Amino acid sequence: MSDKSKRGGLLRGNIGVMILTSGIWTLAGSMTGPFFSLYVLELGGNYVDIGLISALGALIRVLPSLLGGYLADSVGRKRMVYSMSFLLSLNQLLYAFAPHYEFLLIAISLDALWGGLRGPAFSAIIADSTRPENRALSYAVWQIVPPLFGLLSPYMIGVLMDRYGILRAMRWAYLAVFVASSIASLLRYKLLEETLPPENRRGTGLRKALRETFSDFKVTFKSLPKQLWVMLGVNFILNFAYSLCGPYFVTYAKDEIGLTAAQWGFISTIITLIGTGVRLPAAWASDRYGRLKFILPSLFLMPITFFLFMNAEGFSQVMMIRGAMAALDSLQGPAGSAILIDFSPREHRGRINAIVGVSGGLLSSAGSLMGGVLYQEVSTEAPFFTASALLSAGAVYALLALKEPREREE
Repeated sequence: MSDKSKRGGLLRGNIGVMILTSGIWTLAGSMTGPFFSLYVLELGGNYVDIGLISALGALIRVLPSLLGGYLADSVGRKRMVYSMSFLLSLNQLLYAFAPHYEFLLIAISLDALWGGLRGPAFSAIIADSTRPENRALSYAVWQIVPPLFGLLSPYMIGVLMDRYGILRAMRWAYLAVFVASSIASLLRYKLLEETLPPENRRGTGLRKALRETFSDFKVTFKSLPKQLWVMLGVNFILNFAYSLCGPYFVTYAKDEIGLTAAQWGFISTIITLIGTGVRLPAAWASDRYGRLKFILPSLFLMPITFFLFMNAEGFSQVMMIRGAMAALDSLQGPAGSAILIDFSPREHRGRINAIVGVSGGLLSSAGSLMGGVLYQEVSTEAPFFTASALLSAGAVYALLALKEPREREE
């Protein structure tokens, strides 16, 4: 990491640039994310189609993530981040003008391609810009500040949905994402600094990258410490569990509980505020007192909130339960991100992030498809019951196998 990127604490250098640009992106992106499942339904899809679209994106992301991990460690982090950000920005136009839900399959596929190529470099440039003594705090700031830019966005677009309809409002929202993300991509091109030293960076062509990707990953696999494998195992269980029901919180709230789009948007705003209030002090304490004190309690309590959500009645109860979910996620989020970096050697970090992305993509693909089938063919509660059981299993596994890192990687 250059001296310039180290100066001025957490909010300067690359971390500051990534926080600012992700915040600008989130300003508009927060209007679409909470309501994507409703957009699929408005374009003629059903609940299985929601899972299929999510699964396709996760599956296609696998190979680009592998290649992206190699490119992040060879051509550099910055080039991959800004170039793929521009392509992701252009892709928002496909979402905005989709005539039918099947058209979203094209958009999600391109999203997966560009996002997969960018993901390892995106994660690595942030990881490289943190220091062991304040790593969890750095991740907390990174996870907290960008969502604040979009604090009111879900509620505002929800109001527009209730007034003008979901379809029209979502098209407006995707056009806004295109504008905001274009600005963010330009700023990344202008302001980011490379964190991979020149002596470790090798220019490469596509053919060479494809040939060397798999051979270089063998070295990375051999270098992974046992505890990193344990943490990856926990992440894999959680990833699959969340993908089962993630797309269906909003549909369950709308169809089974009776919430309006504006109410769901307001809840999204509230949980962002709760996350902000919990994440920073939890991160500071994690850096000082250890990671597991914050990871384990959250893992054991989260399954309970899923059962409560399925039995919620009305806006107030949903808001309290979703608030509890946000608090638990914020309690363990910075510590979970930091402990992965604590165990990851810097020279393999891009490829480790690729391994996480690829494995997560495969699991998300299977989970999303399974969740859609469970939701439509079994019952609307089935994905949540299954996810809760898996989360409980992941918590027990973490309790038995995961240890506090003795030393934290730079």
